[in-house]
Amino acid sequence: MTPDGPLIVGGGMAGALLALLLRHHGCPSVTLVESHPLPTEAPPETPSFDARSTALSAGSLRVLEQLGLLAPLLERAASINEVHVSRQGRLGLTRMLAEEHRLPRLGAVVENRWLGYLLVNALYRDDAIEVRAPDGVEVARRVSDGYIAKFNDGGERHTPLLIAADGANSRTRDWLGITARQQDIGHDALIANVAVAEPHKGRAFERFLDDGPMALLPLPDQRMALVWTGPRDQVDAWMAMDDEQALGALHQRMGAAPPALTAIGERHRYPLVLTEACAQAVPFGAVVGNAAHTLHPVAGQGFNLSVRDLAALAEAVGGAAQPGELARLSQWQQARRADQAWVTRASRQLPEWFRVRQPLFAHSRQLGLLALDLLPGPRRDFARRAMGLQ
Repeated sequence: MTPDGPLIVGGGMAGALLALLLRHHGCPSVTLVESHPLPTEAPPETPSFDARSTALSAGSLRVLEQLGLLAPLLERAASINEVHVSRQGRLGLTRMLAEEHRLPRLGAVVENRWLGYLLVNALYRDDAIEVRAPDGVEVARRVSDGYIAKFNDGGERHTPLLIAADGANSRTRDWLGITARQQDIGHDALIANVAVAEPHKGRAFERFLDDGPMALLPLPDQRMALVWTGPRDQVDAWMAMDDEQALGALHQRMGAAPPALTAIGERHRYPLVLTEACAQAVPFGAVVGNAAHTLHPVAGQGFNLSVRDLAALAEAVGGAAQPGELARLSQWQQARRADQAWVTRASRQLPEWFRVRQPLFAHSRQLGLLALDLLPGPRRDFARRAMGLQ
């Protein structure tokens, strides 16, 4: 049996984006399998006060631009023009500005349902992408030149490259023989949208607190997205507050820099369980997205790191006659190692570093933030890494 094209298991944002990138880089055909129905109708133009959002870095926006998706995305996204980084109780502050990097924007924040719709709509416009949704892979069996995947509906596919994009608890990763380390850090992420009294002007705020970082990200229509991570007992207390109490606590912790907050939407919480696959490439198999790594949400690096992984993978295998060749996949894995290590280390260490309370370390943190603000070179380097442009 002659193998078909790559088979992606998981039709979330990572899987859908990878299918489009593989086609963009010359892959003749792709199959994508997702267990849930995919959104084929555009969401209402009125933004939801309770919708979840994703912060996309400038590097991720460049990837979407290659696919012709940047212009429609920006129709319902808020640009990030400036980022304020500060520490509660300290004078240190640094600002990162789009104009410093000669960029139209440092990034953009978009509601997940709009980004998801754009990706799915692009999938269905490409006749060489077979979308099987809702469907699933019942089992995948290794053969000499790839994998035979049996679908829930009884169909089969012979693929030269099986790609796990089905989340942190990936079954496909298991079929590839790859294990993963998971660490529950005892913190939760609390997410909500807030209304502001005046236009945010594309400013984002990252505030380091004793109990964990808090971010306010710009959204369309004078809204901002709140992301705060902290110990579960403190998140319990936040969830139990009424809206007025929650807004008061936010004002107290964020200081005077952000616009005044006037309302808060429904609050959601998500446990922080960090995942790291022990490998991301095996013969005829690759692991991407949350199946490869999940990170602390500080600085919004998780999905943006995955975008860089996906772009590099598609470039490496898209036009190859044997996309599942181990040497090719290993080269991709090795090329991505330094970026993944830097982002993983930063996302784990930054929250802990800013929680240390000894005066000497607190003073060094303050000096570090001031140095970033005063010295354009280090600030540019740090920002370009965070934006995926380094």
